[in-house]
Amino acid sequence: MSLLRWLGPWTADSVVPPGVERTVRLLRDGPLTGHRAHRAGETRDLDRPGRLEVYEYHPPREPVGSYLIAPGLHFLGPDDPRLDRFCRVLARAGFHVVAPFLPAYVDLRVHPGAPDDLEIVARDLLARLPRGRRPTLFSISFGSWPAFEVAARLGRKVDGVITFGGYAEFDAAVRFCVDGVMRSPEGDETLARDPLNSPALFLNLLPYLDAGGDTRELEAAWRCMVYRTWGRMELKQPGRLEPFARELVADVPSRHRDLFLIGCGVIPGAVELVEAGLDRAGDALGFASPASALERLESPVVISHGRDDDVIPYGEAYKLARALEPRVPTRLLLTGLYGHTGAGRPDVQSAAREAGALLSIARAMAHGGALRKLLGE
Repeated sequence: MSLLRWLGPWTADSVVPPGVERTVRLLRDGPLTGHRAHRAGETRDLDRPGRLEVYEYHPPREPVGSYLIAPGLHFLGPDDPRLDRFCRVLARAGFHVVAPFLPAYVDLRVHPGAPDDLEIVARDLLARLPRGRRPTLFSISFGSWPAFEVAARLGRKVDGVITFGGYAEFDAAVRFCVDGVMRSPEGDETLARDPLNSPALFLNLLPYLDAGGDTRELEAAWRCMVYRTWGRMELKQPGRLEPFARELVADVPSRHRDLFLIGCGVIPGAVELVEAGLDRAGDALGFASPASALERLESPVVISHGRDDDVIPYGEAYKLARALEPRVPTRLLLTGLYGHTGAGRPDVQSAAREAGALLSIARAMAHGGALRKLLGE
């Protein structure tokens, strides 16, 4: 009931549940990454492991279970007000919640070290849990791959995985970011896509775009574009991003200015560059595929996804279910109440249709630490 109260469309996203204590735990010292480094005026140091820190959320009573959050690709990490609120909602419902700042992910990089850092957090949590308690991993968006990989490594030490907005095929998710095409065996379908994500995509493909020369100013400009525009839903409208890109392009060397504007979606050419970059990358980005983890997984999985997700299309949820159902207890839950960035505000008729899906998602989340029991293992 607590989860339904706080996660349903009847409660504004700006309202935060009371009675939750948040503490900070440092697991590895090191250079700041992402927006924290930007605000501190520090230069990114990729030669040293980044600072690994977590927020812990403590419920107002004895915990009934534990959640480890695998965040998506976002420069704020758990400082993102939406993620912070979600963690507080889980804690208010009685769960101990751990949400890490994954150094690569707050730096907007899909990096092979992300699961390693998440595993450090998971093992630290396991060492502190009461005997017999197993944490549930809850992944958001591109956090699904690290979550699956860590769950596969730890086996039955974890209770299970709940995904929201996850993916099965990395290439398909990447292409959707620029062309809005949901690719599936049943056929392709064009859906609404989020244009704000393009700079982050190009940051990750930059090594395979044959940009030439020193690209630090180009990378910095794309990051600034993300810092200034993410979370502002009104900027998804056509033409709204161009003033931001035109202002920042002055800081980019002339040889990279067209590439910068293409990466911001301001001038054409993104689809062709992404295709060329993926071809040039070959197997170099294969680490971001969850396929190997899905084959080794021993834990039950709840796959939840919003039909209106404009970052990772809901077809990826079906792919995950097809890959997992023959091997582990799996439940697929689709909803029209949530996109990629939070709850929508449906009319009464739509809300009634979606009530069952919302109840099922809340029921699954209420079984954090007991997914095996819920899914009948």
